[in-house]
Amino acid sequence: MNAFEYARAADIAEAVRLKAADPAAKFIAGGTNLIDLMKYHVEHPARLIDITRLPLRSVEPSHSGGVMIGALVPNSDLAYHPLIESRYPLLSSAILAG
Repeated sequence: MNAFEYARAADIAEAVRLKAADPAAKFIAGGTNLIDLMKYHVEHPARLIDITRLPLRSVEPSHSGGVMIGALVPNSDLAYHPLIESRYPLLSSAILAG
């Protein structure tokens, strides 16, 4: 595994700034297989940006009639979310089938 820098973003703005400063950086959060890919030399990021503590766990209707899904919403939570089950049943089924 290659050496890498680690940064924990305190807020969304900081995560965006860190990524803008290093476009090759990768975001890391719970449930990711990025570390495994790094161990097998598939991915080689020089910097990881930890976003696990950011407020990105919501599922909300958007103003345009769609849905906004936070980057940290677990698949199981998304599949069983009432909004997804009622308005996007195919998405719910696809997640559960995976």
